[in-house]
Parts: sequence; structure tokens; C-alpha cells
Amino acid sequence: MTPARLALVDDDQQFVEYLETLLKSRGYDVQPYSSGSDLLQSLHSDAPPDVVLLDVSMPGMDGLETLKAIRVAHPHVQVIMLSGGKATNTVVDAMRQGAFDYVVKPGDADGVGEAALESAIRNAVEKTVLSSEVARLRTQVGQDPEGSPFWGPGSAMRQVMAMVERVADSDVGVLLRGESGVGKEVIARELHRRSSRRSKPFVKVNAAALPSELLESELFGHERGAFTGAQAARIGKFEFANHGTLMLDEIGEMPAGLQAKLLHVLQDSEFTKLGSNRPVTVDVRIIAATNRDLDAMMRAGSFREDLYYRLQVIELHVPPLRERREEIPQLIEFFLVKYAERYGRPLRRPSDALREVLLNYGWPGNVRELENVIKRFVILQDEGLVMAELKRSRTNQESQAPGRVTAPVSAPAPMPPPEPIINPAPPPRPAAPVVEDEAEDTAVDPAVPSGPISLPELAREAAMKAERTAIQQALDKFRWNRRKAADYLGVSYKTLLNKMKECGISEQQA
Repeated sequence: MTPARLALVDDDQQFVEYLETLLKSRGYDVQPYSSGSDLLQSLHSDAPPDVVLLDVSMPGMDGLETLKAIRVAHPHVQVIMLSGGKATNTVVDAMRQGAFDYVVKPGDADGVGEAALESAIRNAVEKTVLSSEVARLRTQVGQDPEGSPFWGPGSAMRQVMAMVERVADSDVGVLLRGESGVGKEVIARELHRRSSRRSKPFVKVNAAALPSELLESELFGHERGAFTGAQAARIGKFEFANHGTLMLDEIGEMPAGLQAKLLHVLQDSEFTKLGSNRPVTVDVRIIAATNRDLDAMMRAGSFREDLYYRLQVIELHVPPLRERREEIPQLIEFFLVKYAERYGRPLRRPSDALREVLLNYGWPGNVRELENVIKRFVILQDEGLVMAELKRSRTNQESQAPGRVTAPVSAPAPMPPPEPIINPAPPPRPAAPVVEDEAEDTAVDPAVPSGPISLPELAREAAMKAERTAIQQALDKFRWNRRKAADYLGVSYKTLLNKMKECGISEQQA
């Protein structure tokens, strides 16, 4: 293994000779410098060291000034500040400016100072190694250092990325479809990054995060006094994203009234703010994303067909992780290194047993679930807890799937049940009463209406019944944890609460 390269910067020649001898005896490659300017001049032409040991008090350019210059030229280099004493203000300033650590100069007879310095150097070297590994893995999974991983060597994502490459540098609308957690937002950012709009804003709006009256203001802005609480005018996301890209996440949750206004913007590239009659013209590329079945929603009348075809000029389906299993080892490694670096934990890799479980688990939450599991593993450093959690999650999935055969934890998880269609619907009609006939007692079938009824009404009543059953089962499954039930059903938390109210479901009935 190549020894770590250290730069030692101090104007005290006697101390430099002592520390250089000590560190070389520990296996480090040490390059001494007598001043901060000497180090900075060297950095212009030579590769930066792994760690810089920097004296705080030096004539001319002192340690803090040198630290500032290093952070600008080489922000990833780890710098350990050295001082003859602990000056609180200096320590605070050094840490604020990005120093990795602050150590009192060694030289005591019992070797405590030497041990503290060696510990700081080991930690700094480990962080440097982790940072290099993160950069390598980011390149390997096909993403720039500012992004997040979302594809690997598999053919499924290669096809998606081939289409991204073909359509990125155009202004056509793109509809991203796929389950929650597969990486639709990262695909949207990649479309923006590869487009001619890359220098302009990328703006994301979650259509399920706000009620309709606030969502309209969020998208289009408002004038002062447009509604109660509008103390000042504000621009909306469309204006903010002008000449850039606007991602409309969870587009299937957008209320019908806003769908009409959005369609107008897509057709005419203009809109009016709340409380204004003045049209605002914008040039925005729209990328929409959903985990809902928009085709079924159009048939049910809850999503506009004309808006759908405006959004769906190009449609990309992002496959679930269970269809991209060849990517799992690479993603595991990426998240291990990423969170070991972020939380300062040892880079411990899973045992063969845990790795087997991770490779064969069903991952209903897709890449997001995998990332969270690896994050917990890195923080807790406890394989037993992670294994137990995955087994418990697997058991819960199987217990809610009637007729499925239970498989061992190492087997691939079954496909999740089809997502129920949650559509606005009127309250169900009361069932017809029992009618007594003079000749014989017969009960009228409650499924058959007693009076005239249209087919659309029958369809809405059937949908309401199916919704109630699906929602009740989801709530029972997650012990009335509404947020988990909403995620399971593929709807927002607010939508679930509204549907519970429409269906007459309350916890008191459970």
C-alpha cells in the first residue's frame, strides 16, 4: 500500500526535524515546508498531499491565512492545525474555515501529544481515502460529483439513459413513470444537466405536498392582497424556473382546477398570478413524474386526457430495483462509502450472510429503501438489527398478500399488489330496504338499485367500495400508521386523510 503523503508546515526547524523523523518511523511520506507560502507555491505544480500539518503561528503568512488559501485551491485536502497551546478563539476560527482537526504540538515525555497527533492523522487519511472512493464510485455509477447514483451496469437503466441522452437537449415535455423511490427526480435532474438549460434553474414542485389553494400560489405566484395573509407579492415556481426546467412531481395528485390552468400554460406559455389580470410569459421545460396509473385515472375522469398528452410527448418508465438486481452490489458499495464519510464511521462492509439478504430482498421501496437500510447499517454498525428489520418487513409484505406462498428471506420478494385507484367520488347510495310481498317474503338484492341509476354512478360506487377496502387493509397492515399506509397505497398523506373522511373510516371504528 502506498504510504500517506503528509505536508508539514512550520518555521521551527528543530520541531520540524523531530516530527519528520517521528512520522517517517510510522510509515508516512513527509514533505517539510518552512512557511505557508512555500507550501502554496508547491501546490501550484505538484499533486496535493493527503494531509497538511499546519502550524498556527508563523511569521508572514500565518496558519489561518494559509488554511484559507488551501481551502480555496484544494477544498478536499484535510488540514490539521498545530499549536503550542489551546487558544479557544483560534480553534474556533480554524474549524469554521474548514480545518479537519486541531492538535497541541507533541513533545511531552509521556507521549500523549504524539498519540493525539497520530490519531488525528489516521482519521484524516481515512477521510481522504473515503472521499476518493466516493468520487470513484460516483463516476462508476454514471453520475457527476454533485448528483446521486441511480443507475449501474444493468441493461434496464442503460435503455433509460440512452433515451435521456437522445431527448435531453430538446424542449419537449417528458413524463417519468415508475414506483416511489426508483429515482425519478434524479433522472429529471440528469435531463436538465444534459440540456442547453443546464446553467438555468432546476425547480421541483411536489403536487401532493400542498392543498390546492396554496399549490396554485406556489406555482404561479400572487399579488399582494390576493387572499388572506398575502402581505406581499411573490413570484411562483414557473417564473423562478424561467428559461430553466420545472419538475412537477406526483402530477397525478394535482386538483382538476389546477390541471386546467397548467394545460393553459403548456399551450400558451403564459399565465396570470392570483389577484392579477396581467399575463406573465415564461419559457420553461416541464418534466412531470408520477407513480400513479394515469391511464386508469383518465378513464375514471380524475385526470385530464388533453393534459396527459401534453405532458407525455416523451414517456420514460424507470424500472423498480427488483428488475435491476445487478445494480444492487454497486449501490450498496456507493452508499456504504458515502455515509461512512458523512457520519465519520468505519468503512465496515456487510458479511456474506447480510449481503445475500440484501441482494435477494424484494425492495418495495426501491433505491430509496436500500439507501436508508445501508445508512442505518453504517450508523448502527449492527448486522443483527438490519437483518431483523428486513425479515420483519418481508413478513409484513407476505402477510398482506393473500394466497402467496411464503418464501425464505433470501428469496426474491413478490411483486407488490396493484395500486388501488383513488378517485374523487360521492358518498355511497344507501342499500335498498327489504320489501315484503303479500305472496311471499323476498329480500331485494342490495347490490341492485331500487330506482333508476346511471352507469357512471354505479362505477363510482364500486370504486368507493374498492377504495374503502384497500384503505382499511393498508391501515390495518401498518397498525393505523397513516403515513406508512399512504406510501403503501401510492398517495400523499393529505389525500389519504381526505379519502378516509369520504369513506367514513375512522380509528374509533377499528
